Amino acid sequence: MRKATISYFVVGLLLISSFAAMGIGKEAGVNETTTINIQFSEPTIATKTVDREYYNIINVEGANAQMYHAGSPLLPMYTTKMNFPFGTNVISVEFVPQEIKTMILPDKILPTPQPIIPDEDESIPQYTLDQTIYNSAEYFPTTWTNFYAGGGLDSNFEHATLLTIQTYPVRYSPATNTIQYAESGILTITYQEPAQPITFKSGYDLVIIAPSVFSDLLQTLVDAKIGHGITTQLITTDEIYAAYSGVDKPEQIKYFIKDAVDNGTKYVLLVGGLNSALSAQRRDDKNQGSVDWHVPVRYTNNRESGEDYDPGLVSDLYYADIYNATGFFDTWDSNHDGTFAKWFGASGKDTLDLYPDVAVGRLTCRNTFELKIMINKIINYEKKPAAASWFDKMILIGGDSFDDASSTNYYEGEVTTTYIHEHFMDEFTPVEIYASYKDTDPKMTPKPLNIVREISKGAGHLLFDGHGSPKSWNTHYPGDFEWKNSPGGISIKNMPFLINGGKLPVCVVGGCHNSLINITLMSSINKEPFTFTYGSPCPESWSEWLSRKVGGGTIATIGNTGFGYGTVGEHGDIDGDGTNDPDCVEALGGYQERTFYKTIDEGATILGDAWVGAQTYYQDTFPGMADQTDCKTLEQWLLIGDPSLKIGGYPAAIGLKANIEDAEAGIVAAPGENIEFHGIASDGQAPYTYAWDLDEDGVYDDATGSTISAKWILPGVYFVSLKVTDGAGNTDTYDTVASIELGAGIPVRPEGASHIKAGKAYTYTTSIQSTNWDQIYYKFNWGDGTETEWLTEPTATHTWSAKGIYKVTAQALLVKGGAKAADCYEQTELTEWSDPLAIRVPRSLATPLVTILEKLLERFPNAFPILRQILLQ
Repeated sequence: MRKATISYFVVGLLLISSFAAMGIGKEAGVNETTTINIQFSEPTIATKTVDREYYNIINVEGANAQMYHAGSPLLPMYTTKMNFPFGTNVISVEFVPQEIKTMILPDKILPTPQPIIPDEDESIPQYTLDQTIYNSAEYFPTTWTNFYAGGGLDSNFEHATLLTIQTYPVRYSPATNTIQYAESGILTITYQEPAQPITFKSGYDLVIIAPSVFSDLLQTLVDAKIGHGITTQLITTDEIYAAYSGVDKPEQIKYFIKDAVDNGTKYVLLVGGLNSALSAQRRDDKNQGSVDWHVPVRYTNNRESGEDYDPGLVSDLYYADIYNATGFFDTWDSNHDGTFAKWFGASGKDTLDLYPDVAVGRLTCRNTFELKIMINKIINYEKKPAAASWFDKMILIGGDSFDDASSTNYYEGEVTTTYIHEHFMDEFTPVEIYASYKDTDPKMTPKPLNIVREISKGAGHLLFDGHGSPKSWNTHYPGDFEWKNSPGGISIKNMPFLINGGKLPVCVVGGCHNSLINITLMSSINKEPFTFTYGSPCPESWSEWLSRKVGGGTIATIGNTGFGYGTVGEHGDIDGDGTNDPDCVEALGGYQERTFYKTIDEGATILGDAWVGAQTYYQDTFPGMADQTDCKTLEQWLLIGDPSLKIGGYPAAIGLKANIEDAEAGIVAAPGENIEFHGIASDGQAPYTYAWDLDEDGVYDDATGSTISAKWILPGVYFVSLKVTDGAGNTDTYDTVASIELGAGIPVRPEGASHIKAGKAYTYTTSIQSTNWDQIYYKFNWGDGTETEWLTEPTATHTWSAKGIYKVTAQALLVKGGAKAADCYEQTELTEWSDPLAIRVPRSLATPLVTILEKLLERFPNAFPILRQILLQ
């Protein structure tokens, strides 16, 4: 590969109390006011029973939302959103009621339910009263209005001061069970615009920040971006550390990003995660991880109370949130106590802006192998427009996330994904993989095989809504909240079998810790605190596996680095959009997913713009500084991918085009396996000549001809480059990667039940990690003297009639060519049999001694040969 030439700018060392681009030395502006007349109806009272207790619900016409903070009274609210020139100082917001009336209630006002954590345990709604509020005679809220101002990007992605005002027509005194209310009033906003407009220069559209070890490889991506008209700068972390000061390395990088934004940068791509998947220091201290990170991460100190909590989580929003409302640099340590993004109990909280000023994404590569994969996927995805045959599909995956049978009994995951499709993405054909199809369409339930099959067909968008962990995503069948009875979802062990090639979706996943990018193999095995893998080996997170998959997977994945949160039931129009929808799409995780697709529906075609739009919409509706869970929901939503990515690709360039057939996302093969590459030329002048670079030296002298074969002995990821020259002397190039992986040449050990009953049918699946073949056939040997015919699907069902131990294995027939007759294929290869899965069909006798011995055999399968013979005769 061509050696990179690094270009960079250094604006200069920053003052700690830095202003935005034109914010230094301006004169004070003039105070201005805006007034709004607001009318409300007289409150009406409804009753709700929870755990045999009666509660009141207050309704007011004219209030367009609900005050929704866990444990506090659920009260009507009127929200107002306003935009001002960037740098405006919102001095005050005041609501003056025309007349205040009172009313005594028969029962307590219903508290807002606690957020539901979609974790590995059963979740049911909890209505817990905040006793500091409910034991007080003071009116809640303490004022008639609150406001939240921030600096960020408006709907046109221009910098602005964004103001959200919350006005409360009803205030509640719990100890006296009295409300006071206002049917009208005047809202007055006093503000001061900057004396001079704060402007931003025109510089690089995209800035890539990476360690120097990745620089050479990244120059290929820089060139590709420039070719699409995206002005791009590559700068190394060492260059930033040498030029910028800060309290730690994340702050040094953030100061550099501030300079980039001042100079017009719209997108920042951080390239690098932990430097080892085996063992790495996940965090240096409570605030940051730098020593073992290619690009450092900021940890928040936003810790919720209760048994389930994150002590702090990775937040790349830190790098995106540059300014506060008045144009000052937002440190995320507002009280200067050395603890960043703090929010925990009586120790207080930092005031954060939380509006993104630039779109930030991260390629969480741990080595050059992973970087090659992700660069290759991005470049080839953007080279040409996606074909409608696959891109115009949207895969929706969900089930019955929470046990809310006592109230609405929604199937939250299905309700959310269906709502998003119908309201924002209805031009896409839905592919519904729903747990509620258990009886009506079992092949479309969220089982691993079903999910892998549908993703492998390709889609433009992929949306999961349910439960997660660093190693898996899953959901529930309707009404069944025992994990042992769940559909199974998809885990990291299923990722190798995604073979959608270049038909790559943008994925949004709702669940806990799917994007916990600080996981390592040793930390997961050793059950280090807050790894959330419970001892299962997990070298990288679910989202990372999905994004860097060779030969398939996704082009980008957006998910949570910490606990995700959901809502259940029905408590009015929480989000204030004028439509009373199910709560699961009006707050927390479901609402965040919704706003992402809303931004796309409104015209966003760049991935980072959709991420910024989602964060901004969420913050507009649920200000993070008003509620700890909302704050955390914003902080932890990580984009693994290129924020400057053109969703669906760019229009194809005019003129000669080179291509390597079916290799957009790379090819997987075993060490020593011959890989056939087919070069294709189009839109040029014949004849065409083909030259190949297989040794990554930038010289196309390793092979000629449109079709070649190559093999690599050592495992690794290798670039394969094709140059095509047409009869007029025009040239074009195309790159892909070959991922050489141990175990890729034979089927995996069959998966299925290992403890079974005689006379009952059981289903088993396998797969082979190879993308180098046109067709793959599978055969199962059941270990009882029988085997299947050749099958087109990697699944089969069998019944054992006699008691015993059987070894189930699988074999694959790999074929190339288009002929239907097996003896007419251009090339065939028969694999070895897979490793065996031991199946035990026990005797019906189950005395205590037999049970104990069977447990010993299960634990030590190669021990006690005499006892095995006695027991299984």
